[in-house]
Amino acid sequence: MSLTSALNTAQGAITTVSKQTALVSRNIAGANDPNFTRRIGSVVSGPGGLTYLSVTRSADDALLSKYIESNSQLGASDTLQGGLDRLSGIYSANDASGSPSALLGDLRDALQLYANKPSDTTVGQAAVTKAADLANALNRGNDEIQKLRQDADTDIADSVKNLNTLLAKFETVNTKVINGTRSGADVSDALDERDGLLKQISGEIGITTLVRGDNDMVIFAQNGVSLFEGKPRAVSFTPTSAFSAGTSGNQVYIDGVPLTHDTFQQPYGTGRLSGLLQLRDQVAPDYQKQLDEIARSLVSMFAESDQKTPPTLPTVPGLFTYPGAPAMPADGTILPGLAGTIKVSSAYVLSEGGNPALLRDGGTVPANPDYVQNPDGSAGFSVRLQNLIGAITSPRIYDPTANGGNNKSLLDFSSASISSLEAKRQSATQTNEYNGILASRASDAISNATGVNIDTEMQSLLDLEHSYSASARIISTIDSMLKELLQAAS
Repeated sequence: MSLTSALNTAQGAITTVSKQTALVSRNIAGANDPNFTRRIGSVVSGPGGLTYLSVTRSADDALLSKYIESNSQLGASDTLQGGLDRLSGIYSANDASGSPSALLGDLRDALQLYANKPSDTTVGQAAVTKAADLANALNRGNDEIQKLRQDADTDIADSVKNLNTLLAKFETVNTKVINGTRSGADVSDALDERDGLLKQISGEIGITTLVRGDNDMVIFAQNGVSLFEGKPRAVSFTPTSAFSAGTSGNQVYIDGVPLTHDTFQQPYGTGRLSGLLQLRDQVAPDYQKQLDEIARSLVSMFAESDQKTPPTLPTVPGLFTYPGAPAMPADGTILPGLAGTIKVSSAYVLSEGGNPALLRDGGTVPANPDYVQNPDGSAGFSVRLQNLIGAITSPRIYDPTANGGNNKSLLDFSSASISSLEAKRQSATQTNEYNGILASRASDAISNATGVNIDTEMQSLLDLEHSYSASARIISTIDSMLKELLQAAS
């Protein structure tokens, strides 16, 4: 090898080491960035003994896909758990002593005390107070459920807005990747940014991806609808201004195709959007139906009926009433929102000019003797009170869409409602914990496979320092030889 060739080789080596050092520095700078993928520099030999540095990313598409999948599932289950925690929290204070089932038990006990002392107006008023507590609890449950649905609807709007923003950013970055790939430029930073956007998008909605020529990427929603192909697809949603028990929230559309929780394949859906849609349209309304059935049963159970034989007058609401009175709600059929409007009739409340003895004797307002069960006004009359106590523990027919069972007593039905909610919450919590572990392990796997290890990079710097020193010594030796050669020639 001539001195010139040796000098060129040494200079090329120094240039390559310099680029490698810059690459290691770049890796160290990105060590704390969760979306940064470690750069790998490979030395490639060229003509004339020259060397070049080829840079690649230590990306792992399989691990990234797994993380995207687990992140989507975590987004859905975490949202569902949060919503179920809120529903559970409505009545969970003080060992659920304020739940409809507990308050119904209190009312039964108060009626039993009144039946034991039917002449004591104070005991009768205490029973009426327990009934008011139960009605108020149902009102509160209705309000909290609709507030949760309203909040979920607002969060859906925020999620859609965020999704559109992320897709717009994705278009910019994806275009940069395509153009850089075509021109042969280093697109590592753009690819890292694109992967980071995919992670964020997957938190909002379940996705799958496809990479085409020139590193162009296509994104599909979990139901197969294109989210991004060359440009973002429009994700649209119209929020609902107010929710009641009969209100249906609007759908989310992707490029005109509706995206509801039914389109997702996972048990708890994929992505935050799925969890929000299920909370708004399924979980909360199901609980609302059960509360409405409890309210309807109370109106029916404490209703006043014509005591003549045969009866000629209609049955009307008694202790528990609602805005639809004097008509009775249909048997075995949910009346949406009844839990929010049920109340104790003022005719029974002493402080409102009423008479709690109506609970013992029966009767309506305005007074009609045909509805009275104790026409003599006997102070020891307790038949009606005992009948009401028996009705609380007797099997009843419920609307099957309430999913609370049938041929159960109202006490059992209300207990089953709370138990069913708690079972759903426990299941969602366990699933969310599992998804959290899965997402964490997927994140760790990506970090271990593609992330930066500072110790490794520092070792690389030491190795590069040695390589640089060796090349520098070669150049110094060649310089000395050339000087001696020039001196000999002169």
